[in-house]
Amino acid sequence: MGSEVIDYYEILQCDKNATLEELKRSYQRLALTCHPDKKISSENNENFHIIQKAWSVLRDPQSRKEYDALLSCEEHRELLLYDSISVPDLNYDSCNSIYSYQCRCGGLYSVTSSELVPPKIYVECNECSLSIQIDVPS
Repeated sequence: MGSEVIDYYEILQCDKNATLEELKRSYQRLALTCHPDKKISSENNENFHIIQKAWSVLRDPQSRKEYDALLSCEEHRELLLYDSISVPDLNYDSCNSIYSYQCRCGGLYSVTSSELVPPKIYVECNECSLSIQIDVPS
């Protein structure tokens, strides 16, 4: 992973698929051990602020979704990630058995149900260089 994006999941010592409750427990445990009142040091203070930032981003569903897209883009640098969505966000064409999603350029992201393999897939727009990440439930 590049140095541009801090891995907040790593900071909170959690898996990227962690539930909000798991993130909260880990945050509380780390905040207690790294709190500046426990040990006075500039490193402890800095660690506490990073833990606070990680929690503030990951506890909010919208900011977590945006962060996950950013993190995914960092992990897949060759992709220009436009959005991170889930299967219910897709439009289903029952005549052609194809799921689709409108790109901001006017093009389409298209995928068949057989291509929707958990935990996530990446689909390129048929008109531009953007891609989307589709989170697929198990």
